[in-house]
Amino acid sequence: MTDAPGRYLSFDAVAEDYDRTRVIPPAILDDVVRACAREARLSRGGLFLDAGVGTGRFAAPLAHLHPGRVVGLDISTAMMAQASEKAPPGGLSLIAGDLQRLPLRGGVFAGALIVHILHLVERWRLVLDELQRVLVPKTGVLLLGGDQGGRSALVDLYFERARARGVLGHSLGTPGLTQALAYLRRDARARVEMLSLPYLKWKRAVPVAETLAALERRTYSQIWDVPDSAHQALLAETQEYARRTLGGLNAAETLDTRFILYAARWP
Repeated sequence: MTDAPGRYLSFDAVAEDYDRTRVIPPAILDDVVRACAREARLSRGGLFLDAGVGTGRFAAPLAHLHPGRVVGLDISTAMMAQASEKAPPGGLSLIAGDLQRLPLRGGVFAGALIVHILHLVERWRLVLDELQRVLVPKTGVLLLGGDQGGRSALVDLYFERARARGVLGHSLGTPGLTQALAYLRRDARARVEMLSLPYLKWKRAVPVAETLAALERRTYSQIWDVPDSAHQALLAETQEYARRTLGGLNAAETLDTRFILYAARWP
């Protein structure tokens, strides 16, 4: 019998802000989406699941390429409302549900994608087990993606000082892809590899004022529960740091980011 699901953070409260702080350039996004379609062999037919679809960053463009064959699932209906607006009419099916217990039949998806979700789910191993369950046996592929780099010095400073005060929230689930990949590789049948996509790199100039505004609005889940008094003090410290080291609120940080994508199969 499947273990009981655990806690799972919903991004309902920050749905309208989410895309502002998780930016992927259109050309890079197109490369990621086409890689997903290629690895899942969607040109031959089949269904694709975006697990933790959120605002549809990946599912919506994939639905434009393969309309009617993409399914997005998320616990946040507000996030999925954003995804619905980006997708072609009838091109993306959206389902509200818990990734720890997918309301889906087993063995039906040619591919599944999960990006930046496992740290939000307490029983993250259940999520990986469930995703493997719904894949077509032997030929289905599980894709795990995420950003490397791209961290703002201002966000890091806020987090470090919040941690020092003992008010920074902890990840519910796995802190990174390394643990997830190790869990998948425990199965001797699993073939897990990082896809050779070295071109998925970009630089982005992010205005200091934009980053400070995102912190003030608590866009990042780890600071949702920081007490108001501590939050205001941390914001003031971060603003002062920006003035001293980055040239003030009208300056910008240049962030170097790379998107990585792993493929897991059980032939």
